Amino acid sequence: MAPNVSRLTASDLTGNILIEHEAATPLHSILEYLRARIQREITAPGAVSSDTGPVWHTLTRDQTFAALHSSAEGLSRRDACQRLAETGPNVTQTVQPRSSASILASQFQSLPVAILLGAAAVSVLTGGLLEAVAILAVVGMNGAIGFKTESRAEATIRSLGAQASRTAQALRDGVSIGVPVREIVPGDVISLRRGDVVPADARVISAQGLSVSEAMLTGESMPVSKHPEPIGDWTTPLGARSNMLYCGTIITGGGGRALAVATGSSTQTALIQRLVTSTARPETPLQRQLGDLGRQLGWVTLAAGAVIAGVGLLRGQGLIPMIRSALSIAVAAMPEGLPLLATTILALGVEALRKRGVYVRRLAAIETLGAVQTICFDKTGTLTLGRINVEQIRIATESYSSSGGVLGQDGRPAELDQKPALQRLLQVGALCSDVQIVHKGTSVTLDGSPTECALVQSALDSGIDVAALRQQFPRTKVQHRSEAYRFMATTHVSAHGQMVSVKGSPDDVLERCRFQMLPDGTEQELTPERRARIEERNLELASQALRVLGMAERQLQGQDGGVQDRPVEDLTWIGLVGMADQIRPGIRELMSRLHEAGIQTIMLTGDQRPTAIAVSERIHLNGPGAIRVTDAAELEGLTPAELGEVAGHTQAFSRVSPAQKLQIVRSLQAAGTTVAMVGDGVNDGPALRAANVSIAVAETDVAAATREIADILITSDRLDGLLPALVTGRTTHRNIRKALRYLVSTNLSEVLLVLSGTAAGMSAPLSPMQLLWINLITDVLPGLGLAMEAPEADVLEQGPMEADAPVLGRDDIAGTAAQAAMLGAGALASTLVGWRRYGANAPQTGTMTFGSIMLAQLLHALTSRSEEHGIFGPTAPPRNNALSAIVGGSIGVHLIALLLPVARGLLGVSRLSARDAATTLAGGVLPFIAMELNKLNSIGPGDQFTWRRDVTAEPDAWPGDQPA
Repeated sequence: MAPNVSRLTASDLTGNILIEHEAATPLHSILEYLRARIQREITAPGAVSSDTGPVWHTLTRDQTFAALHSSAEGLSRRDACQRLAETGPNVTQTVQPRSSASILASQFQSLPVAILLGAAAVSVLTGGLLEAVAILAVVGMNGAIGFKTESRAEATIRSLGAQASRTAQALRDGVSIGVPVREIVPGDVISLRRGDVVPADARVISAQGLSVSEAMLTGESMPVSKHPEPIGDWTTPLGARSNMLYCGTIITGGGGRALAVATGSSTQTALIQRLVTSTARPETPLQRQLGDLGRQLGWVTLAAGAVIAGVGLLRGQGLIPMIRSALSIAVAAMPEGLPLLATTILALGVEALRKRGVYVRRLAAIETLGAVQTICFDKTGTLTLGRINVEQIRIATESYSSSGGVLGQDGRPAELDQKPALQRLLQVGALCSDVQIVHKGTSVTLDGSPTECALVQSALDSGIDVAALRQQFPRTKVQHRSEAYRFMATTHVSAHGQMVSVKGSPDDVLERCRFQMLPDGTEQELTPERRARIEERNLELASQALRVLGMAERQLQGQDGGVQDRPVEDLTWIGLVGMADQIRPGIRELMSRLHEAGIQTIMLTGDQRPTAIAVSERIHLNGPGAIRVTDAAELEGLTPAELGEVAGHTQAFSRVSPAQKLQIVRSLQAAGTTVAMVGDGVNDGPALRAANVSIAVAETDVAAATREIADILITSDRLDGLLPALVTGRTTHRNIRKALRYLVSTNLSEVLLVLSGTAAGMSAPLSPMQLLWINLITDVLPGLGLAMEAPEADVLEQGPMEADAPVLGRDDIAGTAAQAAMLGAGALASTLVGWRRYGANAPQTGTMTFGSIMLAQLLHALTSRSEEHGIFGPTAPPRNNALSAIVGGSIGVHLIALLLPVARGLLGVSRLSARDAATTLAGGVLPFIAMELNKLNSIGPGDQFTWRRDVTAEPDAWPGDQPA
């Protein structure tokens, strides 16, 4: 250690270095020490073989072979087996899928369920075996519904990601053989060609036009060219190491060989996976809210039971009956149906979304969506399709843009027979290409690099028969792009001799041009002024974050044309082609709807700032507002609070790494924001894990790790499924809140009724069996009916719920208490009438009390549908057939029970006269009428309100599908 440095540690998860030193040590001394220490580690003997960090790209080919004790002939079979035993299989540790046991166990890990299990235990201890059985039945139904729903989603998601085992071509004893990917070891020489998935982190040792898509790792949308030359700067970032290949990336063009330097848990992909597994999943808003509410209700019910027991004892009641009555009312006051209701409501939402290709693996993700305030999007493969598309073409003074794949001007398709130069440019792009056209029935697919596929597709979309064109001009020679020649040139047989087609870097192609083709197909001398104008147009296209290619050709007389022994030169410049990653369909409309829903949208990309700006503007990431882009370099040194402040005012982050995506999500959460993350690649894994809701786009072969992390999978080629998911989340939260208000008010009415009756001198206004019957009939089923309420038309415009706000605020509690008092007052009025007629503890009095509170609670389910709109108002809610059937059926079941002698004996009730029945009916109906009439005071004369039909019955129309 340096004299003033006592300790130095580094984290391979975050990339941070911690240095402990004396306070008086100058900063420049610390930096010099750190620089020297890193340089010493890099150059130390033996350091290279154990380090998978930033040193491999700095070594020459021979140094890399020496460090890994390998050669250009590869390893021997014996050495490979020995290394496999030492390093272990080349398998990346992924997030383990949820087992059936873990899914089942998760259904019983909430606080409300724990309280119910405690209530069941209390019932058993006090002799209430029937009550305990009923409570356990509710808990069991809750677990069964949740388990079935989540297991079904889990099975579907696993089937989407089923993959066959892979092999790689590796040199063993100098012979190229197929080796299972899991058996690749450091030191293996791997042969790679277009379409291969790189099996390990590797150092390029030879390349012929080698290009790689690293989008899944870095987020960079365009393929990256690779070469074997060493890079002197060891600080070169991952995405700029042009002589390195990384496990899981895809070869998009050319071919070559690479030396495996890291496998299994030592790869960069594994590093991200460790970051994922070290990130904890946050608790959902509903879990927090129901936990807080459960604790509050627990204390309230215990206090109510103690008060009832105390009052009864003061009134001279027996100790044992009062203790049992107090425990019964405490159990009755708990909303036993709440876990089942919440699970069922969420399950209904999950099923409706499944029909739209949106798979939810965790029920809690649905309600969390209702609280989402910010959605972070990955760019490549999420906001874009990860497919290159021709966007603009510039030929001399004319410009062509693509609309739906068709090139045109001013919104009108271009007629190729009237645009000779445009036709020649498209033909050059189709000829100077290695793309294979595969016919499968009536469909045509292209097999090649993304860039070349875009050029060929543009020619096809413009009406050019590429297959016939290639037959007309057969290829005789090809010169692939390389570091020395940043262009591709192909030679073809033509009617008058030979033809050379060239595409590549505009500067390199333009340098070899002597003439320029005009839009009408004629040619002119390429003067310095005209070259300058072409260079200006090149810069203009590049400033729009387009990948720009220059296109040129040369017509030669004779069979060899004089090009056999000389480089490509004296070309005719045709024009510029600007290409970009294709925007996913419907993204602009989606952004508009999200902004209307009060949601901030942020893009996280590994692309450069110009690309981030261009894509943000194209998708209207900030609506009509200006786009603010923050580069990864600007995040260095920011505290979490400062980063949260920056993220709150930023629309896009450019060049961000997986660790920085994670930091951005966490900083937003630390600022009190509920965050959803939408992604599709390994580089999104840590942020997906940390987000409150993680959403994967699985229209393509999404990474297995991402599938296992994601709470929700969208399987369509559009992100429209996000809107129904948000509608479902917000509607679910509102319906849970309606059901919760209903449960709390009805259960509290029982407490107030028993407390009032006990205080008045009754031994037990409601028996334990009657309380159990009331809760079985009036808790679960009416709550399920409320769960089927249709979404309100403006559910998206109402804004997200506050994640930290209690599910029942002070106003809600006050309103719920008032409703409970009205319900209890109606039943108490019936009790007093019966008391006057038959006595306080007469069977008729108990029957009238029992009937009134039952009817009042069932009718209260209809009142709970809306806090403002009722049956007497001008904007009554639409019919909820399920709830109406439940209320009517429950009343019928109760009446049948009163007619059966066995049921009357268990419930302790008797027959009622017509006059008593009328009193009972009035005690149950009058609170309903009073609360409905009270809603008229909350509606002003100019208020308007609209409703939508039940989406659970007909899931093809959602508020998110169109403006409300």
